[in-house]
Amino acid sequence: MNGPIHFCTGYLAGRALGHREHRFEPLYVAVAAYSPDFDFLLRKVSPLFAHGVWTHTAVGMTAVALTLSAVTWAVLALVYRPSPIAFWRLCALALLGGATHLALDAFTYYESAADATHHMYFWPVWNFPWHINTMFPGASYSLRVAVEVVYSVAVAGVILFQWAARGRNPLRALDPRGWFR
Repeated sequence: MNGPIHFCTGYLAGRALGHREHRFEPLYVAVAAYSPDFDFLLRKVSPLFAHGVWTHTAVGMTAVALTLSAVTWAVLALVYRPSPIAFWRLCALALLGGATHLALDAFTYYESAADATHHMYFWPVWNFPWHINTMFPGASYSLRVAVEVVYSVAVAGVILFQWAARGRNPLRALDPRGWFR
């Protein structure tokens, strides 16, 4: 799936936990849902960090979630003295975001042998790349595109409905004044 959909799915997962749109939690889960794709930065350090390899395993996603949680907790502790959110709560929210990322990436398409190392969620225990056409051998690329389009429209529809019909502006999550009230 694409980056904006990872982010928006994380936002909706944070909202599904009962947090209002102006709270810190939906924004944090949204950032955590996108965070496994920060491996493009690691690629600049070493060619061993190709997209979809290390950060797209259960262990790698957990490491990313713990790193994000530690950095976030430290920044919040410096700004708010003490942090208004416990470290373990941040970890749980980051793991939720990372799990949504891996779930959505299962709808990618295995095109060639170069994709054999991508999205192996349970590596090193199980060397199986989780792609729509490896889980369902008859799945075509057109099906993969259709799933992404339908899902993207549904996510956008839910967010727009919450905004238009219920007055829940998702952009309020970007205003830190309401995060911890």
